[in-house]
Amino acid sequence: MLVREVADHEWHVVAWMWQCFKHDLAPIVSALPYADGRYATQGLPTATTPDVAGYLALQNHPKTGDPSPVGFAVVEGLEGPRRTLSALWVAPVARRAGVGLVLALDVIGRHVGPWEVAFQHENVAAGRFWRRVADQAFGHGHWVEEQRPVPGLPDVPGDHWIESL
Repeated sequence: MLVREVADHEWHVVAWMWQCFKHDLAPIVSALPYADGRYATQGLPTATTPDVAGYLALQNHPKTGDPSPVGFAVVEGLEGPRRTLSALWVAPVARRAGVGLVLALDVIGRHVGPWEVAFQHENVAAGRFWRRVADQAFGHGHWVEEQRPVPGLPDVPGDHWIESL
């Protein structure tokens, strides 16, 4: 597997994969597609900026042999005091093979500084995954987890936030 930064002309690939990401989150956050059949794109960057970077995880496609995206990650806060892994998604067929862990650790390793990542309270699998990432990326005992209210949604459980120390 190869992890590399999203080229300027590839952000449309991230946008397609973003729909899969939002589809996976839909049962957890009670989301429906809009009238055009797409999920919300709020939060989706459309280009690399000094403060935002995107990454693709690529594997050779089993039928064509061409490098094909099997996951993506988006990092925000590159110019601020704390980096945020604002999105990470891996194609279901590539899950459980370590692709997500390799992608997350690779991306975190590219940007020095304190980090944070959020996941939804009901997403138990994500909680296990991100705690494992935190132990490997930051070291056992070198990160904290807290629950924070979801802005504008006082009736839902708060999101969990992992922060490196």
